[in-house]
Amino acid sequence: MDQAVMSRYRHILENSVVFKGLDPAALDNIAQRGLLLDARPDDLLVYENMRAGPGLYIVLAGEVEVFQADPSTPEKPLARGAHLNTLGPGECLGEYSLIDGEATSASVRALVETKLFFLSRGHFLSVTDNDAVVGRIIYRNLLVFLIERLRHKDKELNLLLMK
Repeated sequence: MDQAVMSRYRHILENSVVFKGLDPAALDNIAQRGLLLDARPDDLLVYENMRAGPGLYIVLAGEVEVFQADPSTPEKPLARGAHLNTLGPGECLGEYSLIDGEATSASVRALVETKLFFLSRGHFLSVTDNDAVVGRIIYRNLLVFLIERLRHKDKELNLLLMK
């Protein structure tokens, strides 16, 4: 991502769930390896069961929906089944496959005009494997983020079970 674009979205990247707490030089190094992606409403960004997901996405502007496709319409990957989440600026997607190398667990589509920062799996691993401090910060951020999401879902489930 070039410097002019980086300066426009720097505050979102540095406060994102993934890169929070990185020093400016480390963030610059990561930003130089990433790409800026534009998505229009209904553009499919990730589809369910992609083998070893392509990388990490950070929403810079706009919104995306995370969903599982309707299993009765496999010929229509945009046919919404179960809505899982709506993500906005600073939030990430692709983290499950990025970490475990497994196929993606859900589909993601843009809800409105959206800009995303994309860091390929190869670049992500290069950054985290070659700098222990950066790797520790990023993986800790991801762990905290995933635990918070799980706790939130646990609370939702408990409320449903109590009804």
